[in-house]
Formats: sequence, C-alpha cells, structure tokens
Amino acid sequence: MKKFSKFINLGAVSLMTAAIFSGTGFLFRQDAFAAQPYKGKTIKIGVWIGSDLEQTGLNKLIKGFEKKEGAKVTEKVYTNFQTQIQADFSARKAPDVFYMDSSLYPWFISQGVLAQLPKKQMQSTKFYKNLIAAFTSKGKLYGVPKDNSTLGLLINKDMFKKVGVDPKTIPTSYAGLIKWLPGFQAKLNKAYGKGKVTAMTYDQDMARNLAIMIAKGGKPVKNNGKANLASAQVVKNLGLYKKLVNTGAVATAKDLGSGDNGTAFGTGKVAMTEEGNWTYQVQKKQYKTNFEVLPMPTYQGKQRGMIFTVGWGENAESKNKKLDNAWIAYVTSKKEMSVWAKTVGVMPSRPDVAKAIKLTKDSNLDTWLKATNYSTVWQEGNTLTTINTSYQNFISDAMNGKMTIKQAMIKADKQANAAISNSK
Repeated sequence: MKKFSKFINLGAVSLMTAAIFSGTGFLFRQDAFAAQPYKGKTIKIGVWIGSDLEQTGLNKLIKGFEKKEGAKVTEKVYTNFQTQIQADFSARKAPDVFYMDSSLYPWFISQGVLAQLPKKQMQSTKFYKNLIAAFTSKGKLYGVPKDNSTLGLLINKDMFKKVGVDPKTIPTSYAGLIKWLPGFQAKLNKAYGKGKVTAMTYDQDMARNLAIMIAKGGKPVKNNGKANLASAQVVKNLGLYKKLVNTGAVATAKDLGSGDNGTAFGTGKVAMTEEGNWTYQVQKKQYKTNFEVLPMPTYQGKQRGMIFTVGWGENAESKNKKLDNAWIAYVTSKKEMSVWAKTVGVMPSRPDVAKAIKLTKDSNLDTWLKATNYSTVWQEGNTLTTINTSYQNFISDAMNGKMTIKQAMIKADKQANAAISNSK
C-alpha cells in the first residue's frame, strides 16, 4: 500500500477520487464521486408539454442535471400558460425557472419578474443573433432560447408529378404565385376532380402574417401598445392575402375541414402549404407524404417568414439563482441542446448544435434552418396576444368579401384597444 500512499489518505478518502480494485491493483477514476455542488437543493421548473417526445426529452435533461449537480428537479406543467403563470406570479409562487414564449417576453419584462442572466455563463454569443435578441433588453440578457421553429413552403411531390408540373417552375415570389396558381389549380381539378384538392393554404393569424404586415414600415402595433391594424401600410400589405384568395386556388385549413395546415397537407387536401418543421416527422411517419420543403416566397423583393422560439427565464425572486443559472446553462449547452433537438425534433437555437447534429445533411431540414436568418421573431410588444385575437375575429370578413380590409381592421382596432384599456 505504500506505493499508493501519495494518492490515498486512508483516513479520509477524497470524494473527488475513487479507487476501483482489480486483480492487478487499484485503478483510479476521477469522476466516480464527482462533485455535486447543489446536493440537497431543489429547483422547480415551469413548462408546458407539447408531445410525448417533449416529455421524453425533458426527462433526459432532468436526469442528466440531477446526476451532474446533485440537485432535485421538480416540474410544474402548465396547461394554460399565460393565465396560470400570471396567477402564480401574483401569488408569489412562480417556479424558479420557466418556459417563456418570445411573444410573452415583453410582458414578463414589463412586470419586472425576470432575473438578469450572466451572458458569459449562458454562452450568449453562441446563439443565432435574432433569437438571443428576442430575450435581451437594453443590452441585458433575461432569457435563453431553448429551440425554435421556422416556416417553409411544403409541396406534395406526387401531386406535382401527377399533374405534370415541374416543382422547379413554382414562382419564388408571392406576386409570381398569384399569376401562376389559377393554372395549377385547373390542372389539379382535371386530375383529381373539382373541389377535391386545393393548390395552397394560407393563414388568418398574426403569428403567420406578421412578417408580411410589417413590410415597408408597416406597424400593426403602436409604440404605446395600442392596435394599429387599420394603418395604411398594414392594410396595403394585407392585400396580398386577398389577392391570393381571389385566385380561387388558396384556402385556409379550416375551409378545407382540417384543424391545421399539416393535417390538410398530410391528408391530401392541399398540394402546397406554408408550415413549420414541427410537421416533418408527422408527414414522414404518420402520413408518409412524399414532400419537399422550399424557401418561403418573397414579398416586395425580400424573403419573409416567421420564427417561433421559446426561452428559459428565471424568477427574479428565486432564492437559488446560482442553481437556476446552472440549470439554464446546462440545458442550453451544445451537448444537451443536441440531445434535446434530436429527441424532440425541434430546430436548435445554436448554429454549432445544428452542425453537430448534421441538420444541413437533410435538404428539407436545411431549408427550415436557413429560414432562421431571414425570418421575423414572433414578438411585438406586450399587447400582441390581445391584438391578434381581435385580428382573427375580423380578418375572415375581409377575406370572404363581407367588408373591405380597411373596414375589418378598423373594427379589429376598436375591439383590441377597448380590451387593452380595460385590462389596465
């Protein structure tokens, strides 16, 4: 034992070093009793669960963090996040860290409930700039994006083949599509029967339309948070959707009897749809659709799309901020975000992770990935949800011809601004 005395104090074996006996002697392993700086502590995380895969991914992160840090992780799963998290903050029982959609981030900031995060520990420079900016205010970091989703133009390759149209001839601009769509719809009608397959879907939701609405300086939300949907440039931009509808080749998923674009596309009701990467595995495994993802069409000379991102925020009143920071840094690290993205099927918010999990090797995923660089983050002040509700209440009247876009948006502004005023 003398030859090992400089490594082992038999009276007090270091927790940092473990000795494993073998037939030929002792083998030393430094990580057998790894330091667990937060052993005995508990961190509460607030989340919502979108799928079984998301729960599986979260379980992996929790298990890894508990093993590494020694802390116990408990979950609070929200089913109506915005309402429930507000109630928890009012009751001063909100979780230590929690999911935070980019659209709600301005509300959290306005309430002063977020703790500032250390940029260096969070590796803030490793993230896509527009995603990290979505959780930054006045140069200070208050959230770290855990993942993101973008939009692309999905086409059903089998349908294009059946009607004899080369996908390479699809116009790359909305202006071009407006001219091209009627002819394509005529071919679909001939091949499948009139009313059986619609050429393309569109959405009546600001979460999908915002990138178009803000083109050329459009401002659907004023600086004071009031609705500005009836402003001239916004109304002009919304005219794009009316022109698409007027082709007779474009409809909403609801018009087609489907709950969403992915379902309409997968069940063969539409040949093209603008949808996010969340439908990738659904189309491949559930519907077995033979599809291709193209970049979003251009509007007024620029590619435009939407980014949906969720970040981790930290409760300003948490008593365990070092532990909170350790959790956020861990789950958004290169290694763990790679695990999360591969398990859940989301797009990573770090370019180095996208490279590590080889997203660029799949042309469809690469198209969605590249959209991160030209798309608009779903975020516009802390009244956006209220304004979007009123927008959805009236935009259909403009699209079906019951009133002009201007008339519909005047009504939407009136309703939204009344709701905003009443909430103060």
